[in-house]
Amino acid sequence: MKKNDYRGVFIAFDGPNGAGKTTLIRLVEMRLKELGFDILVTNEPTSTCLGEYVRDFSETHRGIGLACLVMCDRYEHLNNEIVPALQKGQIVITDRYVLSSLIFQGIDGVDTGFIMSICSEMTKPDLQIAVYANAEILRERLSDRVNLTRFEKENQSKNELFFMRKGIDLFRKEEIIVKEIDNNEHVEHNVEMIISSIEKIRREKM
Repeated sequence: MKKNDYRGVFIAFDGPNGAGKTTLIRLVEMRLKELGFDILVTNEPTSTCLGEYVRDFSETHRGIGLACLVMCDRYEHLNNEIVPALQKGQIVITDRYVLSSLIFQGIDGVDTGFIMSICSEMTKPDLQIAVYANAEILRERLSDRVNLTRFEKENQSKNELFFMRKGIDLFRKEEIIVKEIDNNEHVEHNVEMIISSIEKIRREKM
């Protein structure tokens, strides 16, 4: 992947289903706005026609074909939304990015090397937030959900944690800054840690 040379700060949040990622992003967004930062919060799969197709397709398909579709949606996401915001100097937060492919396509048996090869033209996040909780808490949180994805229905919590760890190790070799967040509890503390990291990166880019 390529370094983010734009003025803006690019943050990716990834983690297993039920880790509390969406809640954490909402709280980080609120705090950044309170501090007066210009922010874009986005997500994958996107809300475009392609993103919706990927979301539906992933329920009944797996493997390389799905991995490629996910990447198509991600490249469009970068070109049409993320990069323009970074060029303007915004803080961009995406709910899911490359680490999610290493987790979910990894579960589906797609080779890590293949995943990274088709990500080679993507922009590296300045900060990768890896959100996790223990497997029991993940299961408890998912039990409260009405509409479950294929991965949630298949109770893949332990596999998600395993492949996330592999992905984190790979990202660090790629010199991507990864902050691991134990989201079992202490959410407000986690928010402040993330805000501090974002502010530090932003100062370094100025």
